Amino acid sequence: MSEHTTTPSSQPTDIRQLRRQAKELLRDALADVPTARNRLRAVDAPDRPKLAHAQLAIARELNHASWPQLRLAVAEHEATAARLVPAGPMFRTKYRNDDAVFTPQKFLDGATAAGWEPGPLPDALMFVFHGVYAQLLDDDDRFERNTRLAPSNSTMFTTTDEATQSGRRIGVTCLSGGAGAMIGQVEHQVQMGGATEFMILGTAGAISDAVAVGDVIGATSAVRDDGVSQHYLPPDTHVDADAALTERMIEAFAEREIVVSPGVTWTVPTPYRCTAEEIEHFAADGVGIVECEVASLFAVAEALGVAAAACLAVTSSHVDADYTAIMRPPTPADLLAGALATLGLG
Repeated sequence: MSEHTTTPSSQPTDIRQLRRQAKELLRDALADVPTARNRLRAVDAPDRPKLAHAQLAIARELNHASWPQLRLAVAEHEATAARLVPAGPMFRTKYRNDDAVFTPQKFLDGATAAGWEPGPLPDALMFVFHGVYAQLLDDDDRFERNTRLAPSNSTMFTTTDEATQSGRRIGVTCLSGGAGAMIGQVEHQVQMGGATEFMILGTAGAISDAVAVGDVIGATSAVRDDGVSQHYLPPDTHVDADAALTERMIEAFAEREIVVSPGVTWTVPTPYRCTAEEIEHFAADGVGIVECEVASLFAVAEALGVAAAACLAVTSSHVDADYTAIMRPPTPADLLAGALATLGLG
């Protein structure tokens, strides 16, 4: 293999190109291209680096302390140049201003004034979107229904006091598909000083021939086509999972002999508007699945300084015309056990 590896432009203006350069750098480093290995050594990357290490190397080479700072600088340039940018709100510079009119604290103050008390807060919170998990949790004597913390349209479970004595307090919220109620819960937990780790145990559809119905994917990043992340982070095409929590998740499932394959997901606000052109584009770019929540959670978690991960069972396919729709996660009890172990409940 050639020892040439792509180096970033001194005046970056396209976050998509920078992400491609980071992927190329990682690919070359894993193939032991000397120049690529040396660039990653400059940021103390391990022998088996990850994409985050390549992104950090790119950022440092462009005189930015971190990938998020580089991403912000590119977004600022795009806003100044009035160019079309990916994943931006209608007010393009909204991410610069944190002075929202209606805040989580105002909502919580109003609820408290009306007599609401949250009770014990969880250390970690999981979101599920299939009714089978509520059935399983109803039958699990480590959990009890929690009506004080649940949004009005959902069912929430938290570990009992007895179960919590031997570990962390874990919450599981059973929601309808979509990001709105989920994001509200994250905001409220962070505002109240509750959970610092958040996880999705969900389902997804395959958009690539490399992914089959029945596979389980651990999302390493998500394409921001969701409509929520734009209001929390600078414009960008992707948002990343928390690397440490994701690695812990993959290991927890492996201990239960469930293979969770790392992969990239495409988050959309509605499941019924995915076109063939989009699917072909994202599949060619290495995206394997599509769903409706992950990018929103990752973005809010990054903006608020907490950790987020996502485990997605593939239950449908947009590329295999002969697939049999299962629509129900395979072995849901095993998936739930792996997810709870990830958050500290063995």
